[in-house]
Amino acid sequence: MERGRTNHLRLMGASQHALFEQAQAETPGFAFVVRSMHLDFLKPARMDDVLEIVTWPVAVKGASITLAQEVRRADDVLAKAEVRVAFICDGKAQPIPKSLRVLMKADLPDGP
Repeated sequence: MERGRTNHLRLMGASQHALFEQAQAETPGFAFVVRSMHLDFLKPARMDDVLEIVTWPVAVKGASITLAQEVRRADDVLAKAEVRVAFICDGKAQPIPKSLRVLMKADLPDGP
């Protein structure tokens, strides 16, 4: 699921390197950390299954982003999660830089 969140940015067309350099310039020493996760296991995965992680934003707030995720095997949904990721710097929550906020809201129905 972590890889799914990372790939979500890439699939939206973001140059993660450039985007994170800009965020680093605005907020040196920043990091995203998982603040909370609600996870429902619906069906088991098996060794050698080919799994797809589908990720979409639910909400972008001051210092956090909430994402929904599903783990799928073909048409079967194996697990569902809602993940809240916090933006921190020096161990404290900080407002998400505008460049990241705009990108993360890009595919929300009421985006920027």
